[in-house]
Amino acid sequence: MTDAIHLPATASSGERGPALRGMLVAESDRDISVRVDGGIWTFDRRDVIRLTEDRASAGERPVRVDIRPGATADFTRRLRVELVDRPITLAPEPSEALGDEQLARATRSWARKLRIAERGGVTGATFTFRDGINCDSLD
Repeated sequence: MTDAIHLPATASSGERGPALRGMLVAESDRDISVRVDGGIWTFDRRDVIRLTEDRASAGERPVRVDIRPGATADFTRRLRVELVDRPITLAPEPSEALGDEQLARATRSWARKLRIAERGGVTGATFTFRDGINCDSLD
C-alpha cells in the first residue's frame, strides 16, 4: 500500500469528489484496477459504488470509478530500475521548502495541522550543522 484516498466517512454523494477517470486494466470478483497518468489504482470491488464506461476507444476501456467514502486503495507506479552494487531503493520525495522562509512556512503549516502552539520569540524551524550532518529541527 503506497497511497490512500481519504474522504470523510459521513460525506453524502453530493459532497464526494469527482469520479476517478482512467483506463480499466483489470477487473475481477475481488478487485478493479484503473490506469491513470501516474500509475495504477486498485480498489476492492466492495468499495466501488459505480463503474461507468466512457466512450470506448480502439482496444481500450476508458472508465469512471466512484468509490465509497473511507475506501483504501493500492497505487502502483512504474519505475525504471538501474542495476548497481547496492539494494534497490526509492529516492525520497523532494522537499517543498527550498529556502529558510519556505522551510519556516512549511514548519508553521505542519505545526498547525498537529495543533502545536507556537512559542513567542522562537522562529520555529532551524537548520544546523552538527557532527558533519545537516539537520532540521523544531526548537
